[in-house]
Amino acid sequence: MIEQLAGNGRVLLTVNENGEWNELFYPHPGLFQHLREMRLGVYDVRERKFAWLRRGNGYSMATAPDGAGNLPGSRWTGAGVTLHVQDLVHPNHDLVMRVIRVRADPPRPLRIFSYHSFHIAESMYQDTAYVDPSARSLVHYKRGFYFGFFSDPTFTRAACGEHTLKGLQGTYVDAEDGVLDGRTIAHGAADSALQFDIDPVADRDTTVHLFLAIGRSPSAIAATREYVRAGGPERFEEEARAFWQAWVGRRQPKAPAGLSERIAQLYASSMLVMRHATGTNGAIIASPDTASLVIGGDTYNYCWWRDGGYVSKAMDEAGLYEYSRRFLDFAMSCQSPDGSFLHRHFPDGAIGSTWHPPPFLQVDQTATVIAATWHHFKHGRDPDVLLDLWPLVKGAANFLTEFRDPATRLPASSFDLWEERQGIHAYSTAAVVHALERAARIAQELGKDPARWRAASQEIHTAAVEKFWDPGTSRFVRSLSPRSDALDASLLLSLKLGFLPWDDPRARQMVDQIEARLWKPGTGGLARYEGDQYYGTENPWIVCTLWLAEARLRLGNRDRCRELLEWVAEHETATRLLPEQIDSATGAPKSATPLTWSHSTFVDVVHKYTQPAPDSDPGDS
Repeated sequence: MIEQLAGNGRVLLTVNENGEWNELFYPHPGLFQHLREMRLGVYDVRERKFAWLRRGNGYSMATAPDGAGNLPGSRWTGAGVTLHVQDLVHPNHDLVMRVIRVRADPPRPLRIFSYHSFHIAESMYQDTAYVDPSARSLVHYKRGFYFGFFSDPTFTRAACGEHTLKGLQGTYVDAEDGVLDGRTIAHGAADSALQFDIDPVADRDTTVHLFLAIGRSPSAIAATREYVRAGGPERFEEEARAFWQAWVGRRQPKAPAGLSERIAQLYASSMLVMRHATGTNGAIIASPDTASLVIGGDTYNYCWWRDGGYVSKAMDEAGLYEYSRRFLDFAMSCQSPDGSFLHRHFPDGAIGSTWHPPPFLQVDQTATVIAATWHHFKHGRDPDVLLDLWPLVKGAANFLTEFRDPATRLPASSFDLWEERQGIHAYSTAAVVHALERAARIAQELGKDPARWRAASQEIHTAAVEKFWDPGTSRFVRSLSPRSDALDASLLLSLKLGFLPWDDPRARQMVDQIEARLWKPGTGGLARYEGDQYYGTENPWIVCTLWLAEARLRLGNRDRCRELLEWVAEHETATRLLPEQIDSATGAPKSATPLTWSHSTFVDVVHKYTQPAPDSDPGDS
């Protein structure tokens, strides 16, 4: 599971619970995942004893995030040896740094081994690894991706080999006798190892700086390597630390009155997760987690327009205005010719995989991008932004106006926000109503005619309140065509978008019904809907619990909102990450971790809590 991460908008590194590099994305967060495995080993020269740094190998381990930027770190202790390992990504160079500080009591000679295997461009074949003695470096490459290791002090030995194919285990085996003596070049399923001979003592650190320069050509990684050597390793380590210290200091607000310090710390972590999940091109990935490949055959490393739109809104709330704008520009570059947004896209803008039949969309996602555009303008008040994004808004709003069921005049059938059922859904309908009204406001700001979109919004809203309401059960159904009466937490999100005024008695009734049925009494937290079987039976979800928190706040119960925010903070991981859901039996994190939408929703509700008075327009959020 991912426990720590670091990135710069192009490179994204994740670190797992064993302190090992887990994923390495480049040139976008979420694309491509180039890493197969990386591990560290220690050889005691006098005792002739080797161990990989793994729990149970004679070493105890604790994660140790560093500083305000939560920079990944781990501390290993065993056999009189302590290793403090810290991983950093430079803010403006495509450079990963692994800083290894070693002490030994009693002092004695040790050898540190670093093993690495890649699957460059997400394939482990046709790679090359070679040692370049003239540059004192070790390079892996394939096609237009180059990864160059170098260090201070320079590694003592290096070896290249192969893994997986031909019955081979991997070059890590070469390290286990305490000395590397393998080849200096290999191709195919290539891997490599580096050896560092050091003499650590008990009262001060012996430090190894291991660098990985990443680029699209040999000259690119060579330029980074020589630039670092000219400036000295400590300079680049300090630059990475100082940048994130300053970034968090500028971005993190004071702890909100009445909320715990833990919430303030999770807020800061959530800001970092949103930042790391956003590429320099504006793509926002749902999660860097790739663990779902084993269960579902795919990952969360895509840009969903619903997730991205809500993350964009939270970034505006938190002052990350420029990242929100980049997302909207990215969205405009990915918009379909008919104005809609398809299911999901890769972080480079290519159309992502889908399990939905044509037209490959969930109508609420198109709506969410319009709403995010208005929200962005509301915070920045810059009409030029609306002018730049007008083609996006016009195309999407015209699509939503036409994408209607001829019999009901509601939005036509598409998949729901949970991506499981096709039909005419209450939440999707509320999202369209909200978006068309926002499109009308944008048109009005630009001096254009808002009448058509406003009329469509009002027509759909009137029909929706009538057709989704069941007088027999005195509650709203979640979908039509086919009809589903299951209670669904997404109805809370519909209220957030103004489906009903908060002072309508039916709004409170809906919130009460959902909490009574979907609240999990054992672990706490709110499930998605009745009968949910995704990764377990009715697991509580972070976003659903936060929707309930905002609903209670809007209904005047600040205490319940605060309780729910604290519940979310209590269910962060040890390194302040929020999962998609919580196991209803054990309370452990479940599914994608971290989920960017979980973090952004937390940020959004904390902001709503600090400004509790309802907006004059209850759906303007």
